[in-house]
Amino acid sequence: MAQTAYELERFRNRPLENDQPKMRAVRGKKQALKVSAEKVKVIAVCVIMAGLTMGVLESQATITELTSEIQSTNKALVNAQSDYNYLSGVMDSKTGLKNVEQIATSTLGLMKLDKSQITYVALESESLISRPESSTKKMTGFLQNFLQGLMDYLNP
Repeated sequence: MAQTAYELERFRNRPLENDQPKMRAVRGKKQALKVSAEKVKVIAVCVIMAGLTMGVLESQATITELTSEIQSTNKALVNAQSDYNYLSGVMDSKTGLKNVEQIATSTLGLMKLDKSQITYVALESESLISRPESSTKKMTGFLQNFLQGLMDYLNP
């Protein structure tokens, strides 16, 4: 008795049971992603809207930041103007004529000019400077002349 496994003639001219094409595996190739034009348009519109929204938010944040910076700078300007006004008032009070005269007389020991201290110089007619004599100099000059005459009289 012959076994059926060894009867090779059974497998010869055998019709194919499925007429499906044979599939084979190929490495390295991927299937192309099928995306419709509508999906691309929707995604593009969403990206553009997100970009515009982010731009508006960033511009509003920048405006808020700059506004607060302007307000702080204005406060600093008002403070500086107040300090300037105060210091101008203090400087005006300290450099007033009466205050300067008081400091000159009390602290520095200066005195006001006397008429005898005024010297007039006229260079057009003569090259001579004449100063009016004060009353004390006139008195001392008179006394000196008197004493000189007395000494001349007593001394032969």
